[in-house]
Amino acid sequence: MPEIKVTPLGAGQDVGRSCILVSIGGKNIMLDCGMHMGYNDDRRFPDFSYITQNGRLTDFLDCVIISHFHLDHCGALPYMSEMVGYDGPIYMTHPTKAICPILLEDFRKITVDKKGETNFFTSQMIKDCMKKVIPLNLHQTVQVDDELEIKAYYAGHVLGAAMVHIKVGSESVVYTGDYNMTPDRHLGAAWIDKCRPDILISESTYATTIRDSKRCRERDFLKKVHESIERGGKGENEPEGPNLLLHWTDREKDSKNLCTEKHV
Repeated sequence: MPEIKVTPLGAGQDVGRSCILVSIGGKNIMLDCGMHMGYNDDRRFPDFSYITQNGRLTDFLDCVIISHFHLDHCGALPYMSEMVGYDGPIYMTHPTKAICPILLEDFRKITVDKKGETNFFTSQMIKDCMKKVIPLNLHQTVQVDDELEIKAYYAGHVLGAAMVHIKVGSESVVYTGDYNMTPDRHLGAAWIDKCRPDILISESTYATTIRDSKRCRERDFLKKVHESIERGGKGENEPEGPNLLLHWTDREKDSKNLCTEKHV
């Protein structure tokens, strides 16, 4: 079997900065381009020097695929395309394309406008980067070139999250990104056609974690809401970026200028 090479430029044995380089059938595909939220220096971005030492990214990469809009999967995209230099196609689903620039701009404001950091992308760079995006429909086979084709599948992680099946000739790779197999009140379970890829690259952050049942989590969640309201507090369900934020306060805590927040 011809060689398929997988090189983590970020997120190898680490949570954050997801960026996987796959070389298959003479094609080079970058899977995600995330940022590490725990660093404030060059370590926040993937190590692009591995593939820029022999020339420009555009000359090396055939395409970039973003699985979803969370910053640990897309946060370095403007830095990569506008500051390092990449003019090729960037693929993501329609919801990801809509939400991604909002989160990128929000993080830029925090990092640059409030913290005063430098060596960071600008608002214009975010806009220029998003002009290079080609939106994907789920279950749509996209022919990147004469040999490379990609197909996105529902991942169930957040709105617009996608797994991707990459094929070059008879060789193929499946990249899951972050996915979820337990349907809830907002999203369904991940789904993909029956296939036999040569390599499966899977998210595994919580692979060994045993979680409470959905019913138990909902019960505990609602219990906290009822307890707060019974004490005279207020409950509010509001969107906060990609997540839902339940924000409640009670009179005792409010008098101490304290509040409780819970992300779900």
